[in-house]
Parts: sequence; C-alpha cells; structure tokens
Amino acid sequence: MQPKSFSTTDIVEFYNETAWEYRFFWSEVNLHYGFYDDAHTSHREAMTNSNSVYADKLDADETDTILDIGTGRGGLPIHIAAERDADVHGIDIDPSHIRDARANARERDVAESTAFGVGTYHEIPYPDDTFDAVSGIETVCHSAQKDRVLEEIRRVLVPGGRVLLSDGYMSRTALTAPEKETVRTVLDGWAVPELAHVGEFRTALEAAGFTNVTFDDHYDRIMPSSRRQRWLSRAVTPLLRAASALGVKSDSSVKQGVTLYHQYDVLDRGLAVHGDFTAELPA
Repeated sequence: MQPKSFSTTDIVEFYNETAWEYRFFWSEVNLHYGFYDDAHTSHREAMTNSNSVYADKLDADETDTILDIGTGRGGLPIHIAAERDADVHGIDIDPSHIRDARANARERDVAESTAFGVGTYHEIPYPDDTFDAVSGIETVCHSAQKDRVLEEIRRVLVPGGRVLLSDGYMSRTALTAPEKETVRTVLDGWAVPELAHVGEFRTALEAAGFTNVTFDDHYDRIMPSSRRQRWLSRAVTPLLRAASALGVKSDSSVKQGVTLYHQYDVLDRGLAVHGDFTAELPA
C-alpha cells in the first residue's frame, strides 16, 4: 500500500473543516479516543480517563517540564498542568488549535503553567535538552517523516528524558486488496499518509537512541470509543452528504464521516492497532 502525500495545509484544512463535528459530537478539548473501563463508562469519563492514563505513563509530576507535540486543543497538557502541577508546553501546526488550547487553559485556570504555540514537530521550536518528557497523542501518524520526528524529540529531551507516543500502528504487513482499500479509506479521511508498523516503529525508536521501549495495545480500552464513532458515522454521514451537496459542508467532512465507520473495521479485524510506545533516553 503506497503512502499518500498530505501537506501541512492539507492537514490544517482537514481539522478546520471538521472542527464543528469534533466540537459537537466529540469534545471541546480532546480529539482522541477515550479509554473505557469498569470505573469510566461514559464518553466524557473515558476522555478524562485517557488523559489520566497518559499522564501516569509519562510519570508526570510537579518537577517536570513537558512538551506535547501536535497538541490540538490542549487536552493532555491542560490535564497534566491541572492534575500534576507540571510546567507544560504544546505545539501544533494549526493556529486555531493554539487559540483554542490557550482558551481552554484559561478556563481550567492553568494558563500560567501552560504555554501553547504554533510549531511543527519536524523542527521543534525549542533548544536542545529542554524537556523532561515529550508526548504525542494521535499526531505522528500525520507525518511522512517519522524518523525526523523522533530525532527532534530526542534533541529537545534532557538525558534520561521520557517519551510517550500514542497512535494507530499497522499490525499486519500482508493485506488483501479489499483490506488495503479499507485502510486507505480511513487514512485518507483523516489526512494520514501512512501508519508505521508496530515493529518498524519500535526499531526506529531504538535507532534514535531510546531505551526501555515498550508498547501497550489499547484494544479493550478504546473499542467502546471506536463503536461510538461508527454509530456517529451512521447517524451523521447522510446529513453531511446533504450539507456538502448544498455547499454548506466540505468533502473533508463527508470523508471524515465515512472514516468513522471504517476505523472500527480496521481495529476489530486487527489490520491496525491503537496503542502507545513509551521509552526513555539514557541518563
């Protein structure tokens, strides 16, 4: 399956054109899958729980300075600032996301301990050895230069620094033609050139100098969230098609609706997995 090319403009336009759907049907703050368990059974609870789990995996506390790349509307860094008292920074290529993140930080009363700015993770706008930890939630998938992203993360981390990268990853290398078509539909709908294979990404982390690399598959936690997306696709995509025909919504919104349906198939069939890598630099 050949990767496709999506420019920075393409990705920003995707998020701008689907911003209303994310806000109305998903969350004002978080743009990622929620984590369900016995204690977190509603959509809102699952979204909060995912941030708590990620903060735990980062081992974030008040002594840390943390960077969140591709921060979106600031969901994870705002949670870490509010719940762990860390000094948290976030960068994103979309200026509207940065405006939203700053507003969300003010609303949560953590504006003083957060800093959000426009920037790309291919050239992180911070000096070497700045951060104790770096996180990236469902964002490195948008890059066609994933090795470059890892190089930049390594550069801005202090010795002994930690990294958490949660995303979709391919779990199979051999796909049938229909399976390739399903995966490509999902990737196109989310402006993703390609997903790294789990094994290849582990190798890339190790080649970049990271140690203690671990991977956690989120299947059980996120499938209720995945089913919710599929339900939303069935309910909303016909309306989006009608709105697109009238010129009210863009084709990106329609593709997003279709993607929400097929992402469930991709995960449920094991064509790809949603999970996180954690690793650290030698001290």
